Amino acid sequence: MHDRFRILSSLLAILILIAACNPVAPGTTGAPAEEERPRVVVSILPIANIVYNIGGDKIDLDAIMPPGADPHTFEPRPSDAVKLAQADLIFVNGMHLDETTLRLAQAHLKEGAEIIELAAAVAGPDELLYGQEHHHGHAEEDDHDDDDEHGHAEEDDHDDDDEHGHAEEDDHDDEDEHGHAEEDDHDDEDEHGHAEEDGHDDDDEHGHAEEDDHDDDDEHGHAEEDDHQDELGEPDPHLILDPHFVVRYAKVVFASLAERDPDNRDYYESNFVEYTARLLALDEAIAAATATIPESNRRLLTYHDSFGYFALRYGYTVIGAIQPNDTSQPSAQEVAALIDQLREEGVPAIFGSILFPADVIDLIGSETGVSVSTLLDDGLPGEPDDPEHTYIGMMVENMRTLAAALGGDPSLMDGVEVGNVPDSE
Repeated sequence: MHDRFRILSSLLAILILIAACNPVAPGTTGAPAEEERPRVVVSILPIANIVYNIGGDKIDLDAIMPPGADPHTFEPRPSDAVKLAQADLIFVNGMHLDETTLRLAQAHLKEGAEIIELAAAVAGPDELLYGQEHHHGHAEEDDHDDDDEHGHAEEDDHDDDDEHGHAEEDDHDDEDEHGHAEEDDHDDEDEHGHAEEDGHDDDDEHGHAEEDDHDDDDEHGHAEEDDHQDELGEPDPHLILDPHFVVRYAKVVFASLAERDPDNRDYYESNFVEYTARLLALDEAIAAATATIPESNRRLLTYHDSFGYFALRYGYTVIGAIQPNDTSQPSAQEVAALIDQLREEGVPAIFGSILFPADVIDLIGSETGVSVSTLLDDGLPGEPDDPEHTYIGMMVENMRTLAAALGGDPSLMDGVEVGNVPDSE
């Protein structure tokens, strides 16, 4: 790994030198007006789409991972190092989901630029799923997040929507002076809809959420888990499959862009408000479609273990994953155990991923007689120019797939607006 970074660093220096020496054509300028926009680089496509919905055409946006790439194993290219070295803001998910991109960004961060690890910025340790815990998602949340009578997840006093339909972060999720989500008791929006800031859980100089004494960042910028978290294992990084966490992602993006580019704050804020409304409408539609699925069928076996937060939000139970912990193929014994489990559980369907090979899950399906469908977790549906090629489009397609396979009504997702906010203006 270190040799790879040394090679990328050498190539980066050569590419930057070539760019600096390239003559400017007569009658042109070396700095087009569009280059004055904040340069923003992100890791995975769903995060790129979230950022685009806030930044629109006011930012210069690049995504590192191409369609179909697995963020767990993706190796950045020399051209990606150039993008990262030129960026003003770099958004990654963090929690080891896109580790290679994060490390390359840290190695080439330019002066004044900032890396923001969104998962750590929006979720405290008590909100995360750890190790094998998320193999057994529960329909009922604890006393602070029970489902209401309509089957919708009720946020406790710390995460209710305000009267305007904007997501009010819980009392532990305010923005600090850098616009990152703070976990404290002062996170209500003022009468203008602006996030009120305070100073009880500020982000550190790298834009990472500073946790309490039991979860400080080490010298590498990674969260040090306390002894209890060490026992539980690594946190599940797939917060993005819960739209309520994506509201928080969007809030961090809005605040970060507004701080970097205050002249366009109103534009970013308007997009954030509209995007939040769409995310909450998505959440309601998923809950409604889930309610049409028989409770006995709300059990998930997926190829990659990425639906823990989704299951917890909407009342599914994750009964297992073909690839629970890493990117290696399951052993014959593990496959046999899953086949036995499915026969005992009697679930009607299992779910693969476009990022992972289909042969194992097809074998399991043929041995058990259950149907096999495909879900998306790190990729977007359709082609880049398609209206459904969005984060919301990804979640709508997933819910349609789940409802159709598990005996529910997928048509309840038809009314969800899947397009991008900036494209509808």
